[in-house]
Amino acid sequence: MSDSIDIGAFRVWALPDGAADLPTWAMNPDLDGGDPVTWAAYAERAPGGFHGPDHLWRIHNTCFLVESADDRVLVDLGVGVGPYPWYQGLRGSLLARMAEAGFDPDTVTQVFLTHAHPDHVGWAVDEERGAPRFPNARYRLHRTDWHFFSGRGTVPKHFTRFVEPLARAGVLDLLDGEAEILPGMTALETPGHTAGHMSLLLRSRGEGLVIAGDVLNSPMYVTEPERPFGSDADQAQAIATRVRLVERIAAEGWRVAAPHFPAPGWGAVVLEEGRRWWRGG
Repeated sequence: MSDSIDIGAFRVWALPDGAADLPTWAMNPDLDGGDPVTWAAYAERAPGGFHGPDHLWRIHNTCFLVESADDRVLVDLGVGVGPYPWYQGLRGSLLARMAEAGFDPDTVTQVFLTHAHPDHVGWAVDEERGAPRFPNARYRLHRTDWHFFSGRGTVPKHFTRFVEPLARAGVLDLLDGEAEILPGMTALETPGHTAGHMSLLLRSRGEGLVIAGDVLNSPMYVTEPERPFGSDADQAQAIATRVRLVERIAAEGWRVAAPHFPAPGWGAVVLEEGRRWWRGG
């Protein structure tokens, strides 16, 4: 059964595409600069994001669907049919979770892609039909991310399979700068993980939620945003973005959600013992 939360007039649904127990941590020890992460402290607060006695990374891959009065906006598209090799051969479950929650793919009006990594675009195209998976939706991606992937000498296979067909079908909109998706729903530029990474801010009736994408890949990064993440394309830019975003979320009192956090993926930033922590739920 899928979880949901109300943010003012918006209802946000968590639609898990699956999870995998990885043989590593969210931050490789080679990046700790001699200052190891105390993973046990994070596992105690968010046990669903860890496995085993060494508190290794249980990576979740959750998509979110935001309902307004007139729209259904799907945020990120998981790994797809799979098997996805980087997540222990994971086969995505987004469509099954949508069906359980009563959502027909035909009723999705927009798809917001935080970035174009393969674990976020996998359900974009129905390869059997050769058509966009969500036939009545406009797909939104940052223009810089389009060039970041399409401009390479060898374009990544996942991009040619799941993103370029959207452009050929005429359903892909490339965003520039901070952009309003709907009233109360704003695309924020949060580069670093990829050159054109975006997060989605919801504000309604005095409440707020940031769907952070891969700016925050583990609850650890809420407490220690200055730590590097190995898969960030630009480490310095990603750290600066992460620090700014966490500061803003805390100052505004917004909730925060992220696809790789323990299910259902959202929670609050709380102050305990002089440090910020992510508290799920």
